[in-house]
Amino acid sequence: MQYKIEYLLIVLITSVCIFPAFAFEISQVKVGASPWAVSVNSATNKIYVTNSGNDSVSVIDGNTNTVIDNIIIGENPTGVAVNQATNFIYVSEFSAPTVSVIDGKTNTVTVTIPVKTQPNGIGINEITNQIYVANTGSASVSVIDGKTNTVSATIPVAARPTAILINPSTDIAYVTNSGNDSVSIINTKTDNVIKTIPVGSGPTGISINQDTNKIYVSSSKTAQVFVIDGNTNTVSAKITVGPNPDGVSADSSHDRVYVANSGDGTVSIIDSKTNTVSETIPVGTHVYGIAANPSTGTIYAGNDNPGIVYIISDSEKSQTANHSIWDSVVQFFSHLFNLK
Repeated sequence: MQYKIEYLLIVLITSVCIFPAFAFEISQVKVGASPWAVSVNSATNKIYVTNSGNDSVSVIDGNTNTVIDNIIIGENPTGVAVNQATNFIYVSEFSAPTVSVIDGKTNTVTVTIPVKTQPNGIGINEITNQIYVANTGSASVSVIDGKTNTVSATIPVAARPTAILINPSTDIAYVTNSGNDSVSIINTKTDNVIKTIPVGSGPTGISINQDTNKIYVSSSKTAQVFVIDGNTNTVSAKITVGPNPDGVSADSSHDRVYVANSGDGTVSIIDSKTNTVSETIPVGTHVYGIAANPSTGTIYAGNDNPGIVYIISDSEKSQTANHSIWDSVVQFFSHLFNLK
């Protein structure tokens, strides 16, 4: 009898251990041609996708995961960013070169702002209402005053800047320079570059975990994500991901970083506590832009061929399975002790 009890206990505990802590469900929604970048307004649960192939922005309702609007925009839209404080969306038109401002309440373009050559990634300081645009073709960053919708400054950076993010807590901007494999660090109070950090070959995407002040930079040619400590502005880790990583999105609410690997159409999920890849999810062929909604834990990844956004969400199935097994364990012990 004792042998049977011990054997059953081992089976139950082993069964609990083999179930994963979480799983993911994948669905998809069709958008415009060649979706490039994705941005989420977690306050309204709206997702904005630039379709560079047909000059439009698709608006996805995160409650239903359906496209509720397609906004005609300027030529070759690439970057997109949402100011959640004002509910205005900023879209860079790579071939124009301009930045269009969309009113999130009406989904209409309210103004178009001229910037420098080949505007690409966009970052926003919601506290100061300043919008920063990485101009790939002119090695510069345009600073737009969100109150007046005019360019207030132009900051020279290194060759071919592609993406940019702002940490409003430290008044620092980080710019990936794909032309010379570096990240420019800008003091947004003075609009001056204060440091340039070497990173891997071909840096493209960038994101930040505001809680930890860690910055994540995808290095396309080395298949790595570089982690920059925002307190020291030094590289603290390098994480191997899939081939040709592009878009990056850090989700502090779930301690994860999502990386779009355009080389094999996968999304790498990094555990930001351990700096290790916990899972790799296949999502089509050429996935570029990616963004997470920290309120829902849902990830949106744009795939350019065909024009699809993959929606990746946590599944409750594995958690339910774990609970069921734990219930069995509890019942077993209760029965065992009652026998005594």
